[in-house]
Amino acid sequence: MNLNIAICCVAYNRPDSLKNLLDSLSDSYYPHDVPLIISIDYSGKNDVETFAKGYDWKYGEKRIIAHEKNLGLRNHILSCGDLLKEYDAVIILEDDVVVAPSYFYFTEQCVEKYKDNDAIAGISLFSFPLNHYNQVPFYPLKSDSDVYLMKIAQSWGQVWMKKSWKAFREWYDQHDDEFEVMPHLPEKICHWPKSSWLKYHVRYCIEKEKYFVYPYDSMTTDNVVPGVHCQTVTTYEQAHLMYGPKEGFVLNPTVKYDGFFENEAIPEWLGIDAKDICVDFYGYNGNKLHKRFWLTREVLPYKIVKSFALQMKPYEWNIIKDIPGEDLFLYDTTIADNHKKEERTIEFARYIYPLTNAREVILSGIKFQLKKFLKLR
Repeated sequence: MNLNIAICCVAYNRPDSLKNLLDSLSDSYYPHDVPLIISIDYSGKNDVETFAKGYDWKYGEKRIIAHEKNLGLRNHILSCGDLLKEYDAVIILEDDVVVAPSYFYFTEQCVEKYKDNDAIAGISLFSFPLNHYNQVPFYPLKSDSDVYLMKIAQSWGQVWMKKSWKAFREWYDQHDDEFEVMPHLPEKICHWPKSSWLKYHVRYCIEKEKYFVYPYDSMTTDNVVPGVHCQTVTTYEQAHLMYGPKEGFVLNPTVKYDGFFENEAIPEWLGIDAKDICVDFYGYNGNKLHKRFWLTREVLPYKIVKSFALQMKPYEWNIIKDIPGEDLFLYDTTIADNHKKEERTIEFARYIYPLTNAREVILSGIKFQLKKFLKLR
């Protein structure tokens, strides 16, 4: 491989957090020297810059970019994309993450595979343990590949490539205004603050039907430190970090998810055209585009075309194996039917949290949200 790939660490005012990231990078495997760039937004202090300058990078060139005025998180991150004028790809790592030892082997092979693929908007190093919108556990359907695809951009460790980044920036320059809630987008991203760059990249993926490549075994995880967008220390979105050396990866993804974490093969399995169905297992879509067919866990006043149990994980297997039950319903919303609520095969909370008392899970979630609300006040 003759790829020119750089690592870009994004820092602001947390020297200890930056040290954790840099130490994890130094403990990783590299087949050759790799340039390290540390981009530091202006905070009025010089402790991060002093630490960065003194850090010993043993794997090649080290470069410090210390901005002389505060860019803010959104503009700071986007400015790192300008580095693609010099490199084939850039690994973007904010200082609240750490990497798995084999992350660079994974990165290099993915860039070689996808650098000219117009369907790919980027490479994620993070693998979601939860649906990011409502914190419900997410189990991607496994295949013989080490990766799957999602129409969701990533911020907890991602790789931008020259061609795909250029396409995104051209779109972004025409769509960089604040946007309201739109029915084809997850509502949560529409409410993310002005400082968020990620909401634009997610919107881009959904509207332009582009995918990020995701590893089944996460190559990064959250470092559990407060930051600009998260003031509460929690481990609930931490991924299981891949351990040990791995030099070869199978990159032939057949599993694809949309911008709502829903498997894009489900319409085909149900024999319905994708444009006519809303797949809403996670309960976050709500059929806002008024599709004729609606697959949901909700009991609704429409004709039930088919229903499934929730006995296997991930939930797609219940559809693939056609397991009958009263947990997941396919409705035809053009036909009213005030059917009685049938007894559930299993409570959803117990299906999702099998090793935990469901009542404790719910109460814990309520307490967490209440504490967060009171703190914000």
